[in-house]
Amino acid sequence: MKRLALIFFLLAIMIPLTQVDAHSPIEKRFPNVNAVMETSPEQVELLFEDPVQIHRSSVIVRNEKEEEVQVGKAQLDPDNNRRIFVAMQQNLPSGKYTVDIDVVAMDGHALKEKYTFEVKVVTATPEERFQNLQLVRTTPEDGTIVQGTPTRIEVWYNEDVDEMPYFGLLNDKQQMLDTAKPTVDPDEPKHYVLELDQELDSGTYAIHFYPRIGDRTTVNIVYFAVDEFTSITGHREFSYDELWDQLGLLQWAHWLSYFGLLTLTGGALFRQLLGNNNLGEEKRWVRFAYTMYGLSVIAIVMVLVMYRVGYSQVVFNDFINFNFVWITMIQLLTVCISIMIKKLRLVLLSISVLCEALIGHSVDPAYGGAWAVGADLIHLLASAVWIGGLSALLIRMPNHNGKEWLQHAGRLFSKWALVSYLAIGLSGIIMTINYVPAFSTQSLLTSYWGQVLIFKVLLFLAILLFAVWQRRLLKKVAETMAVRFKRNVRIEIIIAVLILLGAGFLVDLSPKEAVQNIEPASQTKEGITASVQIYPFKVGANDVTIQLNDDTDIAHVRAKFSTNLGGAVENNAFKLGDGFYKITGNIFHGAGTVKMELQAIKSNGERLIYPPFTIQMPGFMPNDIEIENEG
Repeated sequence: MKRLALIFFLLAIMIPLTQVDAHSPIEKRFPNVNAVMETSPEQVELLFEDPVQIHRSSVIVRNEKEEEVQVGKAQLDPDNNRRIFVAMQQNLPSGKYTVDIDVVAMDGHALKEKYTFEVKVVTATPEERFQNLQLVRTTPEDGTIVQGTPTRIEVWYNEDVDEMPYFGLLNDKQQMLDTAKPTVDPDEPKHYVLELDQELDSGTYAIHFYPRIGDRTTVNIVYFAVDEFTSITGHREFSYDELWDQLGLLQWAHWLSYFGLLTLTGGALFRQLLGNNNLGEEKRWVRFAYTMYGLSVIAIVMVLVMYRVGYSQVVFNDFINFNFVWITMIQLLTVCISIMIKKLRLVLLSISVLCEALIGHSVDPAYGGAWAVGADLIHLLASAVWIGGLSALLIRMPNHNGKEWLQHAGRLFSKWALVSYLAIGLSGIIMTINYVPAFSTQSLLTSYWGQVLIFKVLLFLAILLFAVWQRRLLKKVAETMAVRFKRNVRIEIIIAVLILLGAGFLVDLSPKEAVQNIEPASQTKEGITASVQIYPFKVGANDVTIQLNDDTDIAHVRAKFSTNLGGAVENNAFKLGDGFYKITGNIFHGAGTVKMELQAIKSNGERLIYPPFTIQMPGFMPNDIEIENEG
């Protein structure tokens, strides 16, 4: 046990002090990211995708001199716990303002974000011109298939553009073609022209324009095809941290608390089932149990310390009101009391396990609420029966007459273990469906949460096969078999520890990273049904296929993709016939939620505007965000 304690101590001092952040992205902001306000806003409002908890410094608004300009502290809407707001000083002067956001999701994870907006008097300055800048039209037009190489590329804006410092023409493999730079039309500063002096191969091309007004630059991308449409492929590099970088001392502390609490709870239950005459090596188990108590208490204290480190800016009275803090304190208290009161030990330890279910993902209504908490509790108690029973079999097995003891204890555990395996598997499936209602193998492999889940499932299947073998050994117990059974239990405990390691990590990773979905997949407007598909469904180059069941009177289809960070890209789709339209390119630059607004424009100019399609792109979603200005 001293060696085990030394190993845990060395692991703890080697683990980086990191904190995994939020699982509650912002759905709407007012003022929005980089918004230019003609009048001073009365308040800053934030709407989150899921319920949140706040503290006194959850929303701080500062001017360019770093002076706070909000009045009082942020307030939670009493009718909607997804909405918070904070009042602003009256008549804010012109200038840029920074909004610092620091809230807490219901499952205890932080969301930190910083963005800016501007208050400015309406004048014809370069800044206002830039804000009003819009791409009017291009030649070739966006989403068109032209016959043969066009002789020139032209672009018109609604404002005079100071210059076009960057320009790119890329083929369908995302290779840059060598061209001259577009030149401004001397008679019309809003018009840029590029003469093409080379033949273009058949396929789809992307034109990247970077107009500049003042010191601000934006980007517009339009697509056209020569002779035939082809999908844009190629590879774009996206730099992400490794899974290991997301894991810190908090996650290891969760693992240690899981291991200690589940072992003690399952061991206490197994002792009652054995009866006083068949306890085996009771003294050896008592020494082991006290070691587990010490481990559990240290781990829970570590969790509380890490919570405090992560929320050091929050005053203590607000800090202890967070659900995940006071529930963890109750957990620590029940564990300590269970050490002293043996008769209530099993009940108190079970309450401590319940506390784990009340601070996990399942407490968030987005993940199922009460039903998910129940499934999580069953999952944890079944795991306790399994890991605690295994530990008791190993620790309590007598050095002599192991055969007789195993005939009673081993077969008793075997029956309970079978039930616990089934409960672990079924509850795990229920929680996964609640957490990730739509996913694919690709989306699981793309997300950290999915990677750890696959690791955990594979180990569970391995140990299930191992358990079947163990049951067969128990049916023909002999002295030699008892030695082999003891060796196998050690192996099984090692696998169990690795599974609990995965569980400890999962609690601090976001299941939303594994979600892959289009909701709804189809919608109908005035009798015309639009269906949407994406391939490949991952960050990078994609084809978005739009199918209309009747496009007889449809001239073209246009789609606008917007994220909750405020960015938006709008393009015409290529018309391919038989009601099929496609948009291709690097449409999804990162994981998360994207809204697609679809318009079908009729020949007479009438527009069919469909309610937004919600696209959930799988992958890692950073939560400590600072949004940079354009340019």
